Amino acid sequence: MLISLHHLLFVLLPVALTVRLYIKPRPATTDVANGITRFCLGIGKWVLLVDPLWHLATMTFRSGPESLGTSVAWMGFLGLLLSLHFACTAAGDVIAGLGGMFGFKVSEKVQEVLTLRRFTQGKWLRLIALLLAVTVLGALLQTASFVDTWLHLKALFAPPPRTVATLLQQARVRTDFNVLTIFAALVCLIGLPHSRDFLREPAPWKATIGFLIFTFAIAMLWTHAAPMP
Repeated sequence: MLISLHHLLFVLLPVALTVRLYIKPRPATTDVANGITRFCLGIGKWVLLVDPLWHLATMTFRSGPESLGTSVAWMGFLGLLLSLHFACTAAGDVIAGLGGMFGFKVSEKVQEVLTLRRFTQGKWLRLIALLLAVTVLGALLQTASFVDTWLHLKALFAPPPRTVATLLQQARVRTDFNVLTIFAALVCLIGLPHSRDFLREPAPWKATIGFLIFTFAIAMLWTHAAPMP
């Protein structure tokens, strides 16, 4: 049986962390606390942002260009862009968090690569340019067609004729809190610091925020778990 995210979070991670704490040399308490907090933030990003945004992008790009409206095209494009960005930062948080919990330090260069800072040097224009390029490539992989990708990008600025298919797709995309998720992701992208910078100075309230995000993410993950056969 393949190991799923549920097995990792609910079984393997607690057991592995408990065993590691009883093996000497033990990591410093501060490193463990920061590692746990950063791991919580990474899992929270993945469950609350990456998964739903990727689902939105997949639903939009694979439905065919004939059902695209301008708003649907923009939501799909932003969903793909934001999901790719937060997938990178969430992976960086999880790996760095595991390093802190298990007593090994993930180098700054590796963290910069995982969070795209190595390529953008923290500059907003470079980050946006990189994300746009990666998003276009991701759209091409989603549609598996140069023509469909071009039609989707064209629909961002040139609205196609309204049909029953476009109206149904608009209603489908605008449900299931997709607009709220995109808004929350944009707020996190623009208004919040990187997790490494956020946790550079440890504080109890930061750990509390990480724990609450993780708890909410686990509740979402648990309720969306597939039923056992």
